[in-house]
Amino acid sequence: MNEVFETIYLRRSVRNYKPDDVSDEIIRDLIKTATYAPHSATRTEPRKFVVIKDRELIGRLSERAKKLWLDRIDDLPSEFPKERIRQTVLENPASNIFYHAPVLVFIYATPGSSAPHYDCATAAQNMMLAARSLGIGSCWIGWGTPLDADQQTRDELNVPEGYRLMVPLIFGYPAKDVETTPPRDQDVVLNWIE
Repeated sequence: MNEVFETIYLRRSVRNYKPDDVSDEIIRDLIKTATYAPHSATRTEPRKFVVIKDRELIGRLSERAKKLWLDRIDDLPSEFPKERIRQTVLENPASNIFYHAPVLVFIYATPGSSAPHYDCATAAQNMMLAARSLGIGSCWIGWGTPLDADQQTRDELNVPEGYRLMVPLIFGYPAKDVETTPPRDQDVVLNWIE
């Protein structure tokens, strides 16, 4: 099988990590892959990265994000099981939204980015696929997004005004072998016009 296809087919969201460190060199390589992702028509790099390897800080950020979610849980769409989320994730002192991963990377959209969601999502996908090709697990952590509006977090991470947190990603070596992806053979083509 083509190696690129195989990497895509085997990429999984990993939520259980070994305590082993991921080298700075590998993280820099992953960020470099992000800079090769497609982005909007601006001629400047529309995204910046904050790398956090301080595990105590990652734990504090998890607690802070959980509190921010609790403050706005009533705003979640009705299909979310709010009470279960409160008890299993947000109010549980043992839960860590970053799954105790050794590396947390925040992808920020730069001021003036014309399509920040797309710019940062393509960068994140490149990083996650590159990580998988190196045997490193990853997961996009939507629970971390409220930290964008938290001034204490922005100050701690030295994020300038105007930058927007779009994607929180975690990286680390999986604690167990990554399971194969279930087949995705459902018909997803809406129309095929020739």
